[in-house]
Amino acid sequence: MEAVEPLPKNAWTKFYDYDLSSMKDTKAGFIQELDEKDTVGAGGDTETENNRKRKWQPTKAPPDPSIFLGAEDNFECQDCTSVDVDFQLLQHFHVPVCVGCRDAQPEKYSLLTKTECRLDYLLTDPELRDTELFPHWERPNPKKATWNNMMLYLRCQVEEFAFKKWGGPEGLDREFERRERDKEARKEIKFKKELRDLRNKTRTSVWQDKKAQQRVKVHTHSFGTALVDPESGASVQTCIECGIQVECEEF
Repeated sequence: MEAVEPLPKNAWTKFYDYDLSSMKDTKAGFIQELDEKDTVGAGGDTETENNRKRKWQPTKAPPDPSIFLGAEDNFECQDCTSVDVDFQLLQHFHVPVCVGCRDAQPEKYSLLTKTECRLDYLLTDPELRDTELFPHWERPNPKKATWNNMMLYLRCQVEEFAFKKWGGPEGLDREFERRERDKEARKEIKFKKELRDLRNKTRTSVWQDKKAQQRVKVHTHSFGTALVDPESGASVQTCIECGIQVECEEF
């Protein structure tokens, strides 16, 4: 038997060393396992990447401007000349008012939502979107972060424009009462129309039921005593209910 010589060194194929501990089973790409970043903590529900991107991330508010030693370099409250002004109202509504006056006069410096401005002061959306008429403060929606941002307005600015538009608080009250009367009148007209339609449907259904009963009802003749017809000489019986006459023979 002849001895087999080993292959030369350059004839060996390449050898790949795999680290099986670092390999990941992808289940052929059909079953995907979620990572920790794709799960929500308590509920365990998955959350898509788009929702994570849309989630509101609170940003740090810029620090308030410094208060200078010189009185002429500071903003003063328009009511009490205090330098401790609320810089949020000053920045968004251009109204210099201190924190004490803001808290003491909520009927003047409180914030209103867009819905409250439309319902309470009868303002329209184009008017509220006009930044020249109403500077507003845009804030994330507190009900849900992915909804549209909330727009806040200063009450004194809204009241000033609304009173000028409707002719004072009395004019605003008259317009509000007029709209309420129109709303009640429209509701009354709608109710009467629906009631009339219901009556017509009821009458139609009752009439159809009567017609159906008349069609289904079978009349049974009730003949009386046979009488002799003087013209033909035949015996004739007459139905008591419908009056139909039939000839009969007497035995």
